[in-house]
Amino acid sequence: MRRLGTANLFIISAVLLECGAWCVRLFPAEFKGEHASAFRDETGNAERPIGGRLWSGITHAISSPYLLGICAFMLLHTVTATLVYFQQADIAGREFTDRAARTAFFAHLDIWVNVLTIVVQVFFTGRVLKWLGVGLTLAMLPAISLVGFLAIGIMPGLWLLACFQVGRRAMNCALSRPAREVLFTVLRREDKYKTKSFMDTFVYRAGDQTGAWSYPLLTWLGFGLTGICFLAAPLAAGWCALSLWLGQRQIALAEQRRQEAL
Repeated sequence: MRRLGTANLFIISAVLLECGAWCVRLFPAEFKGEHASAFRDETGNAERPIGGRLWSGITHAISSPYLLGICAFMLLHTVTATLVYFQQADIAGREFTDRAARTAFFAHLDIWVNVLTIVVQVFFTGRVLKWLGVGLTLAMLPAISLVGFLAIGIMPGLWLLACFQVGRRAMNCALSRPAREVLFTVLRREDKYKTKSFMDTFVYRAGDQTGAWSYPLLTWLGFGLTGICFLAAPLAAGWCALSLWLGQRQIALAEQRRQEAL
């Protein structure tokens, strides 16, 4: 960063994004034909406009226990992630008085997150989903969160929190997010796109904001790092149980869709 400068990093990022966009053009022309069944919904016409009402994504999410479960999963993920972020910022602010040293510390964490994410995605993501299934794969992130919150609550420290944050973020990108996307594959077309858009925007940001409000409120109420960790641990335990239930429901809905297609 010192050699390239901040402005040049923005240029490099823009070039990499453009390269990614052009890579899409390299898909074989026969890709759509070979995988047409993957894009076909129950009507057999994936090109048809979805239609329906503007608020269908919201009403369907509220009325379906399965979709409500996915909403709760995302809320718990974002709330706990925001709590960890604020804890990390507080501890790093006390440990590093120099702003440049603090920035370098966060940059090193990001490097480790990216390296671990790439390694796990290349060598393990597909295998883990195949061996453990969606439910257990989803439960890995809340299980790590539960252990991490308890460990930090007992032995608070910068490097323990850093390891927890790196492992948690890498696990989210490499395993939890792909498994979460599998949950939507058993939905009908309208829910798959409208309800998912509602979750990815409103529900995700609502969880972010809830966590951002909760941390200063808990601090104001007198909870320190240890207290907040012990409060977050039951959330992670409930999140883990919810993950297993979602995995079971996904299997049941997949079988139901398979029977309907016969």
